[in-house]
Amino acid sequence: MLVGLMQPFKEPTDLAKEISIEAQSKGIEILYMNPSDINEDDHMTSGMVLKEDTWENVEMSIPKIIDVSAFCLKSKQKIAYLQDRAYLTEDGRNKISKESVQEMLTKDPQLQKYAIPTLRCKSFSIIKGFLIKYGEIVVKPVYSQSGENIYKIVQEDKDSFLVSHQDSTANMTLKEVFAFFQSIISKRKCIVQPYIPSRTEHGEPFNCRVHLEKNKEGNWVIVKKYIRVGTEKQVSPNNQESGVTFDAGMFLTLKFTEDAPAVDEHLDSFALNVAKKIEKTRKKELATLGLDIGIDKDQNLVLFESISAPDSSLLHQEVAQLRTDYYVYLAEQNANHFPKELA
Repeated sequence: MLVGLMQPFKEPTDLAKEISIEAQSKGIEILYMNPSDINEDDHMTSGMVLKEDTWENVEMSIPKIIDVSAFCLKSKQKIAYLQDRAYLTEDGRNKISKESVQEMLTKDPQLQKYAIPTLRCKSFSIIKGFLIKYGEIVVKPVYSQSGENIYKIVQEDKDSFLVSHQDSTANMTLKEVFAFFQSIISKRKCIVQPYIPSRTEHGEPFNCRVHLEKNKEGNWVIVKKYIRVGTEKQVSPNNQESGVTFDAGMFLTLKFTEDAPAVDEHLDSFALNVAKKIEKTRKKELATLGLDIGIDKDQNLVLFESISAPDSSLLHQEVAQLRTDYYVYLAEQNANHFPKELA
């Protein structure tokens, strides 16, 4: 059985090698692919296969199953071409943004308590309205990675505001805040939300990254939960250069002591329910998913963001095991035609 593994890098990654080795033990050959490898004229693709410990260049027919990294979705023409010729684990349709994921939660009676009030920043008056209502807010791009370009605004009094970004904070008047954010929201799509105080006892921002994968039955399982903590001055802990990562179990025990098992169980059930909800909303079965979840001092959970291509650098062996199990499941489903959309 041949399965394509499409990633944005020209050279195979360490994870690709782990997946290829694990796949071989299950009778699966992995064709490492890049979007530029697809030859639409000949309906063929080039790529690489792992032979013993060496990647060899090959050319062959397009695999019937292709595991597509979300980072490859920028190659829209190639993805559109492949949609009619193979089953893609990710095709970009009905993709969920920071804005739409909150809309999804809000519309679900069982999940709406986890939503963060969110509006698109079409004008500065929306930002001002959120400041009046909440006092502390964040402005962030609809699409961004690693906590980039997130701004926190705190109103201290009628004409004094603290604006924080990354590790810096500036004191501004209302007129200066208006000019600053008018420039930002005129150039890119942004949303505004109340600030959620998911912080340690020392005032450092943190969130819980939950990494999910599909198993051999095609069901979601949690591979790993870990806590990312930023510096005290940061708005978000997602900056990988300055953040610190902890095992979730250890962190929760230190922060919530005897309540830690209940918080841990709540995180698990919430993450699994959200993963199923995202698939239903997108009308698409997915292979992998990351969720960034905040936890306030009262142990309430909120969903900050869903990630289509979560970082697997700490989980190569676990991801390779589950991902190749999922390939076997997909191959079995292929015999009866793929349910490309969920009801």
